[in-house]
Amino acid sequence: MVNLTFRPFENEDLPFFQDLISSSSKWRKNELRDLSLEEYLEEYEGFSGQWRIWEKAGSSVAMSYHLESALSNQKPWLGTILVKSEERRRGVASEILNQLSEECKVNGNRAIFAAVPIDEYEWANFLTDCRFEQFKTEENKGETFLIMVRPLE
Repeated sequence: MVNLTFRPFENEDLPFFQDLISSSSKWRKNELRDLSLEEYLEEYEGFSGQWRIWEKAGSSVAMSYHLESALSNQKPWLGTILVKSEERRRGVASEILNQLSEECKVNGNRAIFAAVPIDEYEWANFLTDCRFEQFKTEENKGETFLIMVRPLE
């Protein structure tokens, strides 16, 4: 298990976010698209989600975004997990999902959802490794997404 703590994302964290994006070409293509980072973050201001910075031994190692209650189904949703390239495959993202899942469970939820572009197999495989199950596919703005769900036991 990786010992992680989190704090809310602040404007001072923009350079860290930019570093994460620069080493995550698939995320940049699928999420950021042609937007600036500031424009991208503005798109999320109307939602009640949380951007978090995750730290290990006092050093920022990852960033996440999740919703406690999405407009689509009033259930928790994972939006993003980005991990520093040198910290990948060391259990950081898995531990983030474990902590988010535990929070959701404590708040009375029975599942957490996530969506990935249908052709991003690595993302779907990662979520499967983290106990998510394929739920259904859904169209949104002309793109097909695989909706996945992680039961909270």
